[in-house]
Amino acid sequence: MAKYLAGIDVGTTGARCALFDMQGEMVISEYREYSSTYPKPGWVEQDLDEMIAMTMEACKATIAKAGINPKEIASIGFSTQRSVTVPVNKDGSKVRPMISWQDARTGAEVADMLNKIDGDKYYSISGMPMGTTWNITKMLWMRKNEPDLYKKTYKFVQNQDAVLKAFGADDFYTDMSDMAFYGVWDVAKLEWSKELCDLFEVTPEMFGKPVAPGTKVAEVSADLSAKSGFAVGTPICVGAGDQNCGVVGMGSIKSGMATVTLGTAGLAILSLDKRIPGFGGMMITNHAVPGMWEMEGLSNAAASSYRWFRDVVGTQEKELEKANGRSAYDYLNDLASKAQPGSKGLLYLPYLGTAATPRWNANARSAFIGMSFAHGRSEMVRAVMEGVALEVRDMMDGWIKSGVNITTLRLGGGATKSTLWNQIQADIYGRPVEILKTSESTVLGAAILGGVGAGVFKSIPEGVDQMVAITGQLEPNMANHKIYEEMYEAYCKAYEGLSSSGTFDKLAQIQSA
Repeated sequence: MAKYLAGIDVGTTGARCALFDMQGEMVISEYREYSSTYPKPGWVEQDLDEMIAMTMEACKATIAKAGINPKEIASIGFSTQRSVTVPVNKDGSKVRPMISWQDARTGAEVADMLNKIDGDKYYSISGMPMGTTWNITKMLWMRKNEPDLYKKTYKFVQNQDAVLKAFGADDFYTDMSDMAFYGVWDVAKLEWSKELCDLFEVTPEMFGKPVAPGTKVAEVSADLSAKSGFAVGTPICVGAGDQNCGVVGMGSIKSGMATVTLGTAGLAILSLDKRIPGFGGMMITNHAVPGMWEMEGLSNAAASSYRWFRDVVGTQEKELEKANGRSAYDYLNDLASKAQPGSKGLLYLPYLGTAATPRWNANARSAFIGMSFAHGRSEMVRAVMEGVALEVRDMMDGWIKSGVNITTLRLGGGATKSTLWNQIQADIYGRPVEILKTSESTVLGAAILGGVGAGVFKSIPEGVDQMVAITGQLEPNMANHKIYEEMYEAYCKAYEGLSSSGTFDKLAQIQSA
């Protein structure tokens, strides 16, 4: 009898494999990092071979460390980073390095697209605000700048497709929730947009095949078993994009339920039973649950801002970690707790990876604003935490304007390890926030989808009911919320001033020179 479900998250900075028991308790997990390269300012690429190798290594280490019989694992489901352009040969091997969702090289292609179609019309069809993130822009860039590689490419797929192929799938399968990120998908009709494909001179055959999350597409072969540690015959199932898996792993499967996940990127996602386009540049994507949608806000940096602060400013805390074994983040959390809410008026704009929802400005850059002799490192680190949450607050205006009743707000991602950051979020949003038993919601969601594909669960809701649990709730401090609303007003004015004055554009121009 099967005792465990496996979830594999192939994310932006690394791969995690986790085993869960049938009550959603994480038994064991292993993580392996891989790298990104930055050939030019604004360019971000990754190596497919390294990504697959590290994924296999994480799997093998997980099963070895668990000390269980691999035959007790009922299924494997996948969570993968989204909107990554992976040019591949027919056998799944790379044509060139993957172009990351964080890559912003395609400004000229976006301008060309806007010459062919109005941005609002494009948004109404694709659910995507016009921008550099989507795969179609990277394809157009390749067609213009790397014509030989473009002609050589068999398909331009996403991470889900590439990972499933490496695990033995007979074709390139994209989960339905990831389809919108190709940039030529009709999100309302759940089919390829002939209008957009014709307009940009591409065909559906150039992409992965749409498949419902929780679909079995292969079984572990003897060769894969040797590489990954999974037992021969274990079902391999289509999962979903990492944030769509996160929504499942956080139990947000009813209309009006919302989640905020602060990881490498930050996502604020509202689950809906009907499509409500056009609010604040939110992405409209298909939910893993059939017949539902997600209204998504994206932050390109989010908790990456905190990691940047640790690496660049928190060098003292990193040395303490080496000496004592306590996480540098814990030391930084202690430091931030000494600062007052609002950080004495120190504002941080978290645009290290440019501005996404709702600003969509590839030239936006990060900044500390309002700094004086009164500010120290404690105010700086707290300002980073607050600035990241203020960007999410900026996204939430889209939800508010949509008129949807937000019934529940749940927090996920690595940031939930900080009780202080959880409370800052509750105070900035002015809403109660729920904390989940399993903070690794993406791999849990992947495991649930794998369970559906293997027949362990009859449906995603059944899997969620069995595997997802809430452990606590934080109430907002409304006095702090008042301070943060003033900070939010300053946040909006700071962005608008730097944008309208051309400051962002000038700085981006200097950086790319």
